[in-house]
Amino acid sequence: MSGSYTIPHKTSLPEGIRSGTVLRIRGVIPDKAGRFHVNFLCSEEEGADAALHFNPRLDTSEVVFNSKQQGSWGREERGQGIPFQRGQPFEVLVIVTDEGFKTVVGDSHYHHFRYRLPPASVRLVEVGGDVQLESVKIF
Repeated sequence: MSGSYTIPHKTSLPEGIRSGTVLRIRGVIPDKAGRFHVNFLCSEEEGADAALHFNPRLDTSEVVFNSKQQGSWGREERGQGIPFQRGQPFEVLVIVTDEGFKTVVGDSHYHHFRYRLPPASVRLVEVGGDVQLESVKIF
């Protein structure tokens, strides 16, 4: 078992991402978790555009997907149910497809978020909020 990462954890992607890129996140949801997020950001600057904002909200039992362009959030999309439980380990795959970001939680396809910003513009992945992070790998 690897150690915990500091939160927020940032992984730089100088080459960007493209169809076929897979991000795998493993961790544990703390017992008192409220929310955590995974952001695919277009720069390392404060308030950067987000091609994907993946936001499990245990406090409201929903998972919200969104994007941010020029400082404004887009229309929220929600996945079916909440596949995360407090106190439980989890694995999330974010698969970059030709059309968008496909999220897989555990062994099940969870949601497909269509691109609003080109994947080639992504430069940083950030994981933050109420999460105990064990690994972030990009294939």
